[in-house]
Amino acid sequence: MRVLVFGDSITYGAWDTEAGWVERIKREAHKQTVQSQGSNKLQIINLGIGGDSSTKILKRMPVEIEARYSASWPFVFVITFGANDERSIDGKIETPIEQFKTNVQAIIDLAKQHTDKILFIGIPPIGKSVVEFKGQEYSDERVQQYEQQMQAIVENAGLPFVPLRPVFEQAGLDTLYAYDNIHPNDKGHQLIADTIRPKLEELMK
Repeated sequence: MRVLVFGDSITYGAWDTEAGWVERIKREAHKQTVQSQGSNKLQIINLGIGGDSSTKILKRMPVEIEARYSASWPFVFVITFGANDERSIDGKIETPIEQFKTNVQAIIDLAKQHTDKILFIGIPPIGKSVVEFKGQEYSDERVQQYEQQMQAIVENAGLPFVPLRPVFEQAGLDTLYAYDNIHPNDKGHQLIADTIRPKLEELMK
């Protein structure tokens, strides 16, 4: 199978010194392929772009999918976004919540045209209640509001949703972030990988 992972800078891997949670899952997938002598082939393709919102992901998904289509490699989609949607610049929210809900549904509809194996990942909490970064404000309260809306739409569509907030809070937020209190550190990315890997394996059965 060919797993396309759509997301933002956390998906890309910022700021994990081992390249991020997607790369960690990819390494394990390659080990399985080698150990099975190629009978269990799995490609993990990281399509995370820093700064991406639901609007930007929706816009680029058709091209990304078309470029990676192969009849011999059935698609699996892993999709995660939201922190950049809720951020504000000069008091203006990047993606108003009603537009965000519309985008989530449109992304689901588009993904379902290509596969029924679709996994949505929740938004990691922000390291502090409010973080100012490069002139932008990230609010953990808004993150929760946006995630609640996304989860409701995803589950209403009959798709699996994996929240990250509970595992982050259980592990202790103070130990999981890089210098900016937005992106996970090595430990945080490993926690995401450990949380998602079994859900992805279950989806692909």
